[in-house]
Amino acid sequence: MQKYRFFSLLMALFICGNFVTQISLQKFTDDFNNLAEIKYGSVSIAIIDLDKDSVLADINGEKTLMCASTAKLFSTFSALEILGADYKPQTSIYTNGEIDSVGALKGDLIIRGGGDVTLGSKYFNDENLEYGFMSIWMDTLQALGIRSIEGDIISDGSDFGYAGVPDGWDWSDMGNYYGAGASGINFYDNTVKYYFDTPSTGKNVRFKGTFPMDSMLKFSHTIKSANIRNDQSYLYGAPYSQDRFGIGSLPSNRNDFIVKGSMHDPEYMLAKEFSIFLRNSNFNVSGSALGNRLLNRPKIVYDSLTLIYKHDGESILDIIKLTNEKSINLFAEGMLNLVGFKQNSFGSTTSGIRAVYKNFEGKINLHGMKLKDGSGLSRKNAVSARNFIDLLSYIHRSPLNDTFRSSLAVAGKSGTLKNICKSQAASGRMFAKSGTLSNVKAYAGFVKTISGKHLAFAIIVNNFEGPRYQMVKKMERIFNAMASY
Repeated sequence: MQKYRFFSLLMALFICGNFVTQISLQKFTDDFNNLAEIKYGSVSIAIIDLDKDSVLADINGEKTLMCASTAKLFSTFSALEILGADYKPQTSIYTNGEIDSVGALKGDLIIRGGGDVTLGSKYFNDENLEYGFMSIWMDTLQALGIRSIEGDIISDGSDFGYAGVPDGWDWSDMGNYYGAGASGINFYDNTVKYYFDTPSTGKNVRFKGTFPMDSMLKFSHTIKSANIRNDQSYLYGAPYSQDRFGIGSLPSNRNDFIVKGSMHDPEYMLAKEFSIFLRNSNFNVSGSALGNRLLNRPKIVYDSLTLIYKHDGESILDIIKLTNEKSINLFAEGMLNLVGFKQNSFGSTTSGIRAVYKNFEGKINLHGMKLKDGSGLSRKNAVSARNFIDLLSYIHRSPLNDTFRSSLAVAGKSGTLKNICKSQAASGRMFAKSGTLSNVKAYAGFVKTISGKHLAFAIIVNNFEGPRYQMVKKMERIFNAMASY
């Protein structure tokens, strides 16, 4: 009888202990929701036990909010599921003329963009070797016996449209490197480097030029030198506009200080840069460098042209890994465009979003959700914690689960989560995507607990008060509680 009572007591304590643990996650989220810093803000939180499909905590779980870069979970997983891990976007080169006996191409060279975001990317090439693909293209021309081009070099990204950037992108983002939109032609991360010499503190900096160089660029600025250590300047400019304006501050007493901005027209710039590259390699080009967008010509019919080369981009899986770990906006937008092109034969943001919704229809709860882009830079995105939980639950049950999880940043270890919960309970146990905009902080992903349980979570906060790093510290309490569950 004593043994029975002792066993019953142990079972009661075990059950009670589990109950308290479940309540504690709700208590942690309740405590977070009562913080003074978010009294006037908005919060959406949800945590579930994936093994039991049970809710462990919920605060306004169905409230849709701006979610920043956590939106990349939708675009990257859709690309993996729809395109496949091994899919490689291509850039194709055509000619519309004959090659004569001395190697002169009697016609145009046409570069047809296939939405590859990795062409000449710094993420896949060593510094100063980003133009290596141009050497391969030139070698291909020479191998075909082409020694000169008596026509134009034309870049054509029309299969993906010319919207520029998605709906809801802020004016203060679009001129900066992280605000570069994706299109049918992308290269050099759609980035332009601005070079400055900075004098002593308080004086105007001197603008020296850009790379790639654009003789049509109209750049003005009010940037001053300051006693600071990092770049605190901002560049403004709309897609396809060569007018650019800079404000803010740069560290004083520096030479060739680089500020990265968005490229105004990658389609045209690729044609121009490749033309310059050929001429600098003693390869004569008689015609002009042209972007299809500016040509008043009928749409190019490629069935009537000669395909001479296809350039493979990097694999979707490699792009996804960098996108989720480093939160690269251009890559996320590019993959959304590719999904749209695959499903609807047109690679716009709108087409991509339509493909994402269609792919998840009937599989996850999309109620209330409004996606406007693939990167989360749009301030018109509205996603709830429950929307994310449904997506994460779907991923958990998918045969692509392990592959996709391996693309996520790990708390305390890698990517945008490298400094989150460092040497704490959640370190190495939380696999997630972070999201940051002004007045927005969000995280969504998976947790493998110390006891071996599998959790999914999403936490989104809009319009909080105080420094962002302090808000993250408060969130870490929830992350560590989940890891200890």
